[in-house]
Amino acid sequence: MRDVLIVSDTHGRIQRLNELIEYRQRLLKSSEVLNLIFLGDGLNDLFSCRQYDNIIVHAVRGNCDALDRFSPYGEEIPLYRTVNIGGLKIFMAHGHTLSVKSTRDELYREASRLGADVALFGHTHAPALEYIEKGSVRGVDRDITVFNPGSLGDFDGSFGNLSVSDSGFLLSHGKYSNILKK
Repeated sequence: MRDVLIVSDTHGRIQRLNELIEYRQRLLKSSEVLNLIFLGDGLNDLFSCRQYDNIIVHAVRGNCDALDRFSPYGEEIPLYRTVNIGGLKIFMAHGHTLSVKSTRDELYREASRLGADVALFGHTHAPALEYIEKGSVRGVDRDITVFNPGSLGDFDGSFGNLSVSDSGFLLSHGKYSNILKK
């Protein structure tokens, strides 16, 4: 089982990001690694977080990350990328270069072109989960699950969860306010 935390649009909420990572790491067994997918607009927040053991970070930059193009290690953070976690091919984009505020068709087509099973995006601050069937959008030649975690930086803050196992995957949303009660 692979556990993935999906975060986007922190917009200066470094404390929230730290608390969320710490909460999720407490849920792991000692030998497990937390995968963090960061979908942009707050890369400086991510780079300012305290250093964590047993974490793998995959990040893309958003429209508010113009000054944070490079990680502290000199790696250029791309506008989009694909990663493979537990055999699941994931397309990651903030979404501003794919016009996700007006239509998601470009996102669907790019994810399909790259052979992704899942397309993750941010930018809109609105949590979303949808299933796009092969052929339902021009240029989409495979089934794709599309997910937006919402914004951790908004008033009540939202994030995403992805669990990947041999039998499949499960995506869900979480609220920052709920982890404070635990």
